[in-house]
Amino acid sequence: MKKTLIALLLLLSVSSAFAQKIYNNKAFGFTIEIPQTWWEDNRDGFPAHIEVSDAERRKILDDSRSVFLTLFYDRETIKEGGNYTPKMQFNVAGNSEKDPKKLLKATEKNAEALKKYQLDFKFVQKPKQIEISGIKSVYYIATYSMMVNGKNTTIRTYTYVIPYKNYVFHLNFTDEIKGKDRSKEFEAAVKTIKVG
Repeated sequence: MKKTLIALLLLLSVSSAFAQKIYNNKAFGFTIEIPQTWWEDNRDGFPAHIEVSDAERRKILDDSRSVFLTLFYDRETIKEGGNYTPKMQFNVAGNSEKDPKKLLKATEKNAEALKKYQLDFKFVQKPKQIEISGIKSVYYIATYSMMVNGKNTTIRTYTYVIPYKNYVFHLNFTDEIKGKDRSKEFEAAVKTIKVG
């Protein structure tokens, strides 16, 4: 009896450690599993539950350079100042580029442009093609400094660019170099992405 109880408690603690919640944006056809300990801050994001027609979606994208979908923070994050890490941020923008090689070049160019704003921006992993949800996508890792909780901190960002129909998802997963390494959490979340 005692061994059974211990085994049951162990099983429950292991399953809760890997518990996930699902973010599903119906308007743009995007789903990802987020660790249960992360909370969503969608105050200014496009509502996930709203369904739109192709024409409505096209108008939304035409009216804005980038549409903010949502943002997730880990509960351990101390909320002070204006920027909190670690975080996961999802945006979508219009895109007519269907050629994966041209998308890779455009991503390289856009990432290089960030050096104007982040002078110490550098690639840890240069943009390269990967497949996400059966779609040829682009991925890179970069570091740069920013103010976090009133201190200048070096952050690491894992960026994924996923084209779909006439738009492209921009997913940014960010943690601090001197903080807890979140790469495994980020990789696990990316593996759950479903587009369409």
